[in-house]
Parts: sequence; C-alpha cells; structure tokens
Amino acid sequence: MVLLLVLASPPVGADDAAQPHELKPDLVITPGRAEQSIHRIVDAVSVITRADIERSAAEDLPDLLRLLPGVDVVRTGPAGAQTSVFLRGTNSNHVLVLVDGIRVSSTNTGAYAWELLPLDQIERIEVVRGPKASVWGSDAIGGVIQVFTRSRPQPYARLTVGSWDSTEFAGGWGASSERGRFNLSAGYRDSGGFSAQNPDGFGFDPDDDGLTAVNFGLNAAHDLGGGQLRLSVLASDTETDFDQGRSDAEQLLASLSYEGAFSPSWTHHLVAGYAGDRLESDFGFFTTGFRSERSEFAWQHAADLGAAGALRFGVDYTHEVGRDGVAFDERRSNTGVYAGFDRPVGRWLLQATARVDDNSEFGTEVTGQLGVGYDLTDSWQLAASWGSGFRGPNLNEQFSPGFGGLFAGNPELEPESSRSAEARLRWVNDASAFEVSVYRTRVDDLVAFEGEAFQAVNIARVDIKGVEAEYRYDAGPWRLRANATLQQAENRDSGADLLRRPDRKGSLTLDRRLGRHSWLGVEWFVSGKRQDVGSVTLPSYTLLNLRAGWQFLPQWRAELRADNLLDDDYEPAFGFNGASRSVFVSLAWIP
Repeated sequence: MVLLLVLASPPVGADDAAQPHELKPDLVITPGRAEQSIHRIVDAVSVITRADIERSAAEDLPDLLRLLPGVDVVRTGPAGAQTSVFLRGTNSNHVLVLVDGIRVSSTNTGAYAWELLPLDQIERIEVVRGPKASVWGSDAIGGVIQVFTRSRPQPYARLTVGSWDSTEFAGGWGASSERGRFNLSAGYRDSGGFSAQNPDGFGFDPDDDGLTAVNFGLNAAHDLGGGQLRLSVLASDTETDFDQGRSDAEQLLASLSYEGAFSPSWTHHLVAGYAGDRLESDFGFFTTGFRSERSEFAWQHAADLGAAGALRFGVDYTHEVGRDGVAFDERRSNTGVYAGFDRPVGRWLLQATARVDDNSEFGTEVTGQLGVGYDLTDSWQLAASWGSGFRGPNLNEQFSPGFGGLFAGNPELEPESSRSAEARLRWVNDASAFEVSVYRTRVDDLVAFEGEAFQAVNIARVDIKGVEAEYRYDAGPWRLRANATLQQAENRDSGADLLRRPDRKGSLTLDRRLGRHSWLGVEWFVSGKRQDVGSVTLPSYTLLNLRAGWQFLPQWRAELRADNLLDDDYEPAFGFNGASRSVFVSLAWIP
C-alpha cells in the first residue's frame, strides 16, 4: 500500500492527471521489442484492443484468438479445460506467450494455461504470426502472442450470468495524479460446465465439469522526471473438474520496469519479471504436482538514426526452475543478445535481426531474420521475409521419469530448429484493409516419444505450407472482419497430418451500431476436417454466435451473447465435447 501511495500521490483533477502510455492504433511493440508502425514492418500482426474485447462480449481469450487468421484453438471441454493454441500449423509449444513482456509458459511442459488469463484483466493483445526467435529467443517458431494488462485508472464493474449456472463478477478501481497512477482489479467466476468427454473419451464420466476461478491485478506507474517506473502484478487461482479428476492451478506474474531516454532519439527499457505457477491434479487413481518458476531480466534499447534508419538491440537473462515434487527438481539459465536494424530506401524497406542465445543445458543457438518491403503505390505494399527459429526442450522432456518407465525424458535432447519463408501483399485505405500471405515452415529435430519405452528423442521432421487472407472494414456504423486460412501441416517422414490442425478455417464478424446507445453483432466461424489420435478424422463444424448491447444510462449498459445458435454438435478434439447453445447476459457499470 505504501508503494501505491508513492506511485499515485497526490490526487489531482482528471484534466491534469497523468495517464498511462497508450499505443496508437497503428503502433505495435512485439515484433521488435520497441514501438514500430504496423505499416513499416514486414511481419504479419493482428491487434485486439480493449474496445474489441468489450464489443465481442467473449467468454474468454481463446474465443477471441480463434477468430484471427492463422490461429487454431482446441479446447478439451468447457471453460477452464486444457486449451491448445497453434500458430500457422506449428505445435502449441512453438508459440511464445508473453504478459507485459514476461514469458509465462510452464518451464515443465512449455505450454501456457490460457484458462488462467481472464479477459477483464486485459488491455491489449498483439499476435505476431511467423518466426521471431531472432528477437525473443526460444519457442517463437510459429509466432508470439503478447498480452498487455489493464493499466488505465478507470473504475468499472461487470456482472455476467448465463448457461451452465455460470456467474462471473469483475471490477476495478484506480486513481491518478500529475506524476502517477494505479489500478486495482479483481474477478470471480463460477460455472457448472458440461461433461468434458463423450463415450469416446479415455476417462468418460457423464457428470458436468465446472470451474471456480478468482483473479487479482495491480498496475501502477510513477513519473520520475526522466523516465517512468511501472509495476504490474497478476495473480489467479482456478479449480477445474475433469470427469473423474480435479485440477487446481495457481499463477503469479509480476514485472517491474523502467522506461527512460539517453537522448531524444535513444530510449531504453529495463525490465525485471517473475512468472510462477503451480498445477496439482487428482485423477482418483493417481495424482500429479508441478511447480514452475521463471525469473527474467532484460535491457532493451531503440535508437532513431534519422534517414539512416532505426536500430534496436538488447540483452536478456532468464533463470528457470521446474519441480514435480517427487522425481526431479531442475533448473537452467539462458542469456540472449539481439540486434535489429530497419532501413527505408525510397519505396523500399529493409529489415534485419539477429540473436545469440547461450543456454546452460543445450549450449549456443544463433537465429536471424531478413525482410524486405516495397511500396507499389501509396496503398499497396509487397513484402517478403525469411527467418530461423528454435525451441529448447522443456524440463519434462529432459528429466521426467515418465510413468512406469514409459514416456521418460531424455537429458541428451537437442533443441528443435526451424526455417520459415513468407510473402505478403497488403492494401490499405482510409476505411478498409486487405492482405494475403503465403508461408512455409520446416521444423527439424522435433521432439517425439518413440521406441518400445516411448522415450523423448529428436526424430521428427515437419513441413507446413499455408495461405492466409484477411479483409477489414470500418466506416460509419459498420465494422467487418473476415479471414480465411488454408494450410497443410504434415510429418515429412510419415506423410501424416499433424494432429488437431484443420486443413482450412475461416471467420466473419459483422457489427453495427444502432443509433448512439445500442449495437448488434454476429460471428460466423468454420473449422475444417482435422486428424486426431488413433487415425481418427474429425469432420468440419460451423458456429454462429450473436452479441448485442444497450447503453440504457450514461454509465450503465446491458450486454447479451448467444453462442452456437444453431446448436451444432461437434468435437474440437476426439472424445471431447464442444459447447452446445449457450446464452450469457451482462450488466456493466463504466463511468
């Protein structure tokens, strides 16, 4: 509390209050770890703002991500169930997940528990599709998803009730001064859920599988004159039923950062962060427990060289700890150094980045990315890029004793490596934007569990080809988003398709304001056929969703969301149920 008083004292009028630094709609941070115009980069980037989140009335973050091109989401049951996110056909552990610049995936499994990140704690999301290991290091083979937590000192409260006896409450409060601000937020969610599995599931039990979740967030900043000090904390605790089992997951994320400048053209960003999570599961006949901790330090720089271009460089250090409570207690560290350079030359844009990682377990990895863009006209741009990437094996893959001698880790594992190429055509005018991308990624030394004991080995090779197309329109009361993805992700040795990645997918969202105080929107989503375990081919499915809102008083509004209006019966994964028709109603106070 003392820290909050220092950061926000003394209160002043709203006109004089210091506001958090907010990115303009055409600026992004994630591709280069520094602010860049989205029109002056060669990367494929999607941005979800707080306004987009409010407009969607979505149940959770995966429901938003699946509407983006190149993003596939698989949830094994109701809200709170294990969720996998794939970027451009790569594995779920080929996606680097960041919260306020800090890595948050488990050191044990390499995956992130998306159910631990509530939408009401999120201000902005940036999704970079394509390799970014030359900037961020390990894991960023398929791309990067970065979440920025809420920072504005705006009070709010929201109550949501709906299907499956669901109740959710979220609220926040903050204050600001000439030199600082802070925001406190908290949320609670309870849902009876539905049965995660159907009779094809390996542990089918027809009972409902619900969840109970609580979360707390703190975001504060203080102006030091020559720079700004920021603090961000996010804590969550989620209990989830899974047929005959139950899981309890806790997460704590914290970062302390300083942004300053050595000169008007040279800025720097110093960050210290911590990510810890605990997962304990009881399946009746056996229990598991995993603890993951990661400490991170980074010093990032951005220098504007005028007509000569822009330079970005930095260094980061990460220390990881993984425990299963019984068989292993392992730790490792990684030091990375990176540099990137942008150079505009007439209608041309040249970009290059390189990075060297030194890991205490698997040694040195060098990655790079080259990109070129050309402005055909003021509206049309052609771009191409090539990049390499890698993923270091997670601690489970290296040190887990397995189960009865099966599925054991392998300390001799080497990092997976990748090479990706992409070409993109983009068109932009005042109200519309269209872009189409063609890409290919090859991954070598993929970790797989092979042999009589199914031990982890570097053996698999993957080839992924794809096309993405997206159209956006914003004018007057109308807002349209439409995209489609075609992809082929296969094992180069066996020719088999990679599991749970559809050959095609698409979505369309259309919103319209009905006067000044109400709005109506529709979502259409389709997922194509996909391979699953046991050589099963799952059929395609379509979801139609509706959302509406009405601001009946200046500070009050009501919202409605209806999902799967056609009540389509589908399996997101073999043996697991998709959600049937559902309805949620919200009452929100936003002064």
